[in-house]
Formats: sequence, C-alpha cells, structure tokens
Amino acid sequence: MKEADGADQGEGEALTARNPAFRDDPHRFYDRLRSSAPQFRDESYGRILLTRYDDVRATVRHKGFSVDARRANDPSYMRRVAGTGVLEGRGDTAYEPPLVLLDDPAHRRIRGLVSRAFNPHSIAVMEERIEAITASLLDAIDDADSIDFIADFAAPLPTQAILDMMGMSDAPRDDFKRWSEAILWGYDPERDSATQTRLREAFLGMSAAFRAAIAARRRDPGDDLITAMVRAQEEEDRLSELEIISLCTQLMVAGNVTTTDLIGNGLYALLTHPQELSLLRAEPERIEDAVEEMLRFDCPITETARIPLEDEQIGACPVRAGDTLTASLAAANHDPEQFDEPHDFNIARKAREHLGFGSGIHVCLGAPLARLEARIAIHRFLERFPRVELDPMRAPERRALPFFRGFTSLPLRVGQH
Repeated sequence: MKEADGADQGEGEALTARNPAFRDDPHRFYDRLRSSAPQFRDESYGRILLTRYDDVRATVRHKGFSVDARRANDPSYMRRVAGTGVLEGRGDTAYEPPLVLLDDPAHRRIRGLVSRAFNPHSIAVMEERIEAITASLLDAIDDADSIDFIADFAAPLPTQAILDMMGMSDAPRDDFKRWSEAILWGYDPERDSATQTRLREAFLGMSAAFRAAIAARRRDPGDDLITAMVRAQEEEDRLSELEIISLCTQLMVAGNVTTTDLIGNGLYALLTHPQELSLLRAEPERIEDAVEEMLRFDCPITETARIPLEDEQIGACPVRAGDTLTASLAAANHDPEQFDEPHDFNIARKAREHLGFGSGIHVCLGAPLARLEARIAIHRFLERFPRVELDPMRAPERRALPFFRGFTSLPLRVGQH
C-alpha cells in the first residue's frame, strides 16, 4: 500500500468491497495500513484513508471539516461517491443534498426538526410496534425448514418500522425496500449506466410516493413524522417540500438498509462464534452489550468522509483544503490501541466507545431506533428458533458496495422447534 512517500502495494477499488478479498476480510487490509500507512494517500481514488481510531474519531468530530461534497476538490473520492445520478434542476425528482452531506447551519436546522422523532420517548413508543412487526414476520416463517434471513426477516422489519413512523403503514413495503437498495448504489464510485438508470427510477418512485403522502397529510393530518414535517413547513416556514422528500428518502434508505445490515451482520457473528451464541442464549439479558459488540465487530457503515476547509495535519500527514478524508469506522473499531483483542467477537466486552454509528454532530440520527430493532429482532429470532444454523448448502452473499457492509443473502436452516 502507498504511504505519502508513494510505496505502492494496492489502492483504489482494491480497498473497497468491490474487491472480493477485501469484502471477505477487510481487516487484513486495514491492519497492514494501520501499521505502515495510517494516513494512506490513495491517489487512484483521490483520498486519504484513515485507519487509526484516534485519527478517525478526531476527524469525524472536527468542527472545521465539511461533509458537503461540493466543497471537495475535483476529482476526488467524495465527488465520485456523493453523486446520485439524478439530474438536478428537473421537476420529476426531488434531489437535495441529504442531511449527512449538509454542514451547519442547514444541518442543525433540519436535524433539529426531525430529531424529536428519535428521542427516548418516541423510541419507547415504537417498541410495542416493533415487537408486533417482529412477531408477524416470525409467524410467517414459523413452519419453514430453511429461510433467507435477509429477505424473510432482517429486511422487511426495519422497512416496515420506518413506514410506520412516517404514517405509511399500508404502503408497498417491497417497493420501498427495492428503491432503497437501488439508491444505495449511488455511493458506488464505479457505478455504470445500468446502475444509474436503476438509481434514477428509484428516486422517481420514492419521490412520487412521498409527494402523495405529503399531500395526504395536508388534507388529513396524523400523528406521524411526515405530518410533523408538513407542519414545520406550513407553520414555521422552515422546511420546503423538496427538503421533506429528501429527508424522507434519506430516513428510508439509511433507516432500513443499515438496520437490516446490523441485524444480519450481528446474527452471522453469533452463528460463527458458537461460544458467544451459547452465552447469549444462557444469559439473554446480555443482548444490549451484544448489539454494541456487533456494531463494533462488523459495523454496517464502514466509512464516512470529511473535507478540510483549510490546510491541516493529521498525525504526520499534511492534508490540503478540499482533500477527501475517508475515515474508516470499521478499521477504527478494530484498532488494538483502543480495543483489546479487536478481532475477537466478545459479547461481554464493554465496547461503548466504538464508532459504529459515527461520532460528533453527524452521529447517526436513527441510532437509538436501530439499536432497539436489533435487540428485539435478534432476541426474538433466537428465542423462536433455538436450533438455527447456517445453511451448509447455500453460501451467504455480501453486498459489493463501499461504505455499506451487509448481506444480500444469508441462508439459514431453522429446523423444527
């Protein structure tokens, strides 16, 4: 790999999930980088990749760094992955920079308007509904001998939960899941024309559905997140319709895909570490610590990016204004300077300082909901299926996409219970 002095051992696509070797074992790559080039200048993708916990945490919390891709140098990794493939200025889509790519004061204004939906009281109210969704999905697979854990359980659960929060319980769940997956591929720096087409079609479909929901809430307000955003638009003049649709799109995509990945990655970690699975079965009260360890061990969001607005220095590495800094949350969570035996999956670990949801002002807005869904989903699934195991006849498949780590398919044998 290449330090700032240029010793080349691989870069660009080789350091993303598009590379099967990286996808299967990213920490073999991260460990080498952390020891030899912790501020790795990846010329191929126009970025500096950070793998040390202290560097990553300081970068994502740095108040002088931007998340706005428009402030990145061109060409740069941030420019490549932040594109949506949707032509701006056309009236049939609703593209605004998402919340995760907004700086203050716009970020503070918009986040403040939706954060109430994710406060402790609101999340507690959702618990009963998440339990009901979970029970319904488990009932649907109760008599099966084998299932795809992602398609049959981990994907529909958070999608339905987000639709419920928005007051869209009866919306076509499968459509929103399909659109979410397509929009996710906007973060692929190597996306081709077919991916661009699917991406645009997904934005069109989701935008139309949210426009209809907004119009319905104006006619008949409810007690839901879209109604709250419509009221903010009409009473306080603080959210435009485009901003509402953009927010709803981001909440849908991030809220269901990353939670699906957390649940899938977490169960896979348990099934491939039978001692930890046995411990959790014997002491189910450990589920909260177990979810935190899942977030550390195999976090669903592997990277985030920042853009210095002035020349800076990170460790021994000078960075220029406009550089893309790729802060690897996954690598930071396996830094031996921060976590003992970082490559061990240990549900008794008190891993509260992990960066699985980021840190600072851009920490994941939906983190409390994702944690709750993962705790309920994994606990109830293991309770219902005490003999679950990986299907020996069908291999799991992971998504070949930078930034987001999760399974597209996780075949299981659930047996009789």
